[in-house]
Amino acid sequence: MPITIAVAILAAIIFAASGYFKSVGTENFEIPKFVATIAVGAVVGAVMYAGGGSITELTVTEQLAAYAGIVVLVENIIKAILRL
Repeated sequence: MPITIAVAILAAIIFAASGYFKSVGTENFEIPKFVATIAVGAVVGAVMYAGGGSITELTVTEQLAAYAGIVVLVENIIKAILRL
């Protein structure tokens, strides 16, 4: 697996876990939501990889943060479309 996709998936996992920990005690852990977020991360990583995005040792932290932001944005857009 290319590192670009792996970093995007890691960003999605961190985002999904942070959402769970934010709501612990008020919501139950839902595996489908967790998996959907990871899937969005995989797609984001694949699109970035296909677009020629590369990651170096110096940019891992920046790319992790950027991909997490993109995952959040894409997931919120998908939720908004599904609610229409």
